Amino acid sequence: MPHVVTKTARNGRGLFATRAFRPTKDILHIIGRIYDADVLWDRGGKFADNCYRFGPETYLDPGDGDGKWVNHSCDPNAAIRKQNNRLFLFAARSISAGEELTIDYATILGDDDIWTMKCNCGSRRCRKRVKRVGLLPAEVFADYVERGMIPKLILDTLGNVPE
Repeated sequence: MPHVVTKTARNGRGLFATRAFRPTKDILHIIGRIYDADVLWDRGGKFADNCYRFGPETYLDPGDGDGKWVNHSCDPNAAIRKQNNRLFLFAARSISAGEELTIDYATILGDDDIWTMKCNCGSRRCRKRVKRVGLLPAEVFADYVERGMIPKLILDTLGNVPE
């Protein structure tokens, strides 16, 4: 039985947990096809909007898989981890069955990415605009790093990674 389901969410469609998850537990292996950054530039639009940073010059397109439906929140309950050359969605805090699964899109944008998005997450912590990882507020960045919510491949784009 799958542990997630897509259904109507605040901003269109979203991915929802069908069972509870404890912090740090994997929820979903994000599968898809890997593309060079040049392909994102060429295709742009919704294609580029739905891709996850995968490597220094590569991105993972989840196609129509479950990874396509993970929405953004400035107060996310999940995050992305890269392990053994695969991406996983994991619980950043306790998640209840029926809860929408959200990540902070800034955590999958390298500091060399120029993509931005007007935010409509509804969180009290909403930053109003989602930008690259290096532009996160210092306290949010520090919290995410401490909780392992920013993949190393993203931290590496900053040059001098905080210890």
